[in-house]
Order: sequence, then structure tokens, then C-alpha cells
Amino acid sequence: MKKNIAIFGGSLFEDIKNVEGNYIPTSMQAVIKLAKEYNIDNYSLGGMQIERAKRLIQLLPMKELYSDCILALGEADLDNPLEFEASLRQIIDHLQEQHIRPLLVSLPKELMNDSKAIFIQNIIDKIAVEKNVDYIYEGQTSKLVSYVVLEEADYFNAILYLC
Repeated sequence: MKKNIAIFGGSLFEDIKNVEGNYIPTSMQAVIKLAKEYNIDNYSLGGMQIERAKRLIQLLPMKELYSDCILALGEADLDNPLEFEASLRQIIDHLQEQHIRPLLVSLPKELMNDSKAIFIQNIIDKIAVEKNVDYIYEGQTSKLVSYVVLEEADYFNAILYLC
């Protein structure tokens, strides 16, 4: 029987994007690849802020539906780092109380030229260590993480390995 996994995130886990009124597949196709191995419910949406993800996670019967939950959040929360930190902690606590394993994903490396993104990334790093949560990090890092990916294609292997 396949494992049930929920995904909450922004652009990273979107497999289809609306470009000038046309829906086109993205280059990554991560969710389509993962669906071959797992039952995936993808709640990702470009521009998804953490508050929306938190409301969905609290409203859904997560415990009955999922064993794992991938969190690729923060991209749309660059202007609200304190709210982001508090909400991410609440989401992880809620998932762990429900015996659902969270898996954090770093911000996309192309954002790391922005000081706000670096601040959010440092929050994600800190919470991953404090809460002992498995963590996929895109790009080079000296931080202790569960799995480092150097290009988008590696996300699939990282998730397979960690789930």
C-alpha cells in the first residue's frame, strides 16, 4: 500500500503554471514523479503564504489522511518573518501531535540574493534543527541538513530517500 503524503508550498511543487492565460507544465514535474511512488495530495499554490497553509492544515483531517507532510513554505512570506516563524512552529507542532512526519524544504536557491529570503531561510534552518525535522536543502550549505540537493532534479530522489 502506498504512503499518503500532503504537500504545502509555493512555486517549487507546482507542476502546472499559468503563463499569459495558458497552462503549461513546469520543468520540475516533482509531484507527477512522486505520484508514481506515493499517494500525493498537492495543496501547493504559487504565492501560498504560511497563514493559508496553516489554516488548511488545521482544517483538514490530516491524521486520518497522511503519514508525511512536505512543507516548502516561506517564498511568499518574505515581508513577515516573525509571523512566518511563529506559524511554522505551530504547523510543525500540530503535525507532530497528529503523528504526521513533517519534511521541510529550503527556499529556492535563486532567492538567496535577497536579504529577506536569507532571513526566512535562517528561520527554516533554525526550526529544522530545534524540532529535529528532516530537511531538504537546495544548494551548498555548511549547515547540518538531512539531504542537500544541487539541482531541481535531485528533489525527487531526496523525497524518496526521506519518505
